Amino acid sequence: MIFLCRVAELSDPGTKNVVFGEGEDELDVVIVKTQGTAYAYINSCPHQFIPLETFPNQFLTSDKRHLICSGHGALFELATGLCTQGPCVGQALDRLKTVECDGGIYLDEALPTAVIARAKRASRRW
Repeated sequence: MIFLCRVAELSDPGTKNVVFGEGEDELDVVIVKTQGTAYAYINSCPHQFIPLETFPNQFLTSDKRHLICSGHGALFELATGLCTQGPCVGQALDRLKTVECDGGIYLDEALPTAVIARAKRASRRW
């Protein structure tokens, strides 16, 4: 398991950004807390594979009901990552497995972060 953040660091709803590695091995993750549950997604819009936020940790709409891609205005459900409005309707953010333990949120993936990052880049279709 890889530590992402403390549960107490997140508002509800709230987000936090964590980046692992660099270059081809960089995995950019957004952690979302909503209705008492934390989720983690790869910070990459399925429309053009750009990060969701323009400014650090600015992922939520003003009403805090959706994640928003600042590039094209796509809206994503907090608990599922499903795009409900914008150019990628019906697609979803890539969700990562997490576990909460001893007040922390941890990435619980079988593969190392660098392998996940490279696989995500290899799967991109333009």
